[in-house]
Amino acid sequence: MTYLALVLSALVAVSPSQLARKRDTLKPEVLITTLAPEVLAKSGGASLEHDTEVDRSETITIVLSIADCDKGEAGACNASADVVAYNPDGSVHSEVKNVSLNALRATTPLKLSAADVTGLYRVVATVRDLNSRRFATAERIFGVN
Repeated sequence: MTYLALVLSALVAVSPSQLARKRDTLKPEVLITTLAPEVLAKSGGASLEHDTEVDRSETITIVLSIADCDKGEAGACNASADVVAYNPDGSVHSEVKNVSLNALRATTPLKLSAADVTGLYRVVATVRDLNSRRFATAERIFGVN
């Protein structure tokens, strides 16, 4: 077989609809909540509402989730996320790397101080499913009083 024939046979083996379906299953979500950590822990996989406005004095948590991930040979999910919070002027406020999403959901605190400005902040999560070599991003905007 020629090289071109090998490439074409490999392309035929995976249809575009199969690739689209695999890509669509990641569906990352990021949201901001002021629920107490113990309430979040008890919520399990329950749907949470995004808090559109928070106060600097509140305990703020970023909640990350994905709909599904590809189970590897060991039968386990291997997904993680990098999270970046941006100030209203677009500069980086804070970032957290390699937040594990192996349980399809994770939380990380967002610390605001009295010196942080009032305005619209943006949180961007870049999520990776390492078993299937997929990634996606999700973002949320919230106001700080």
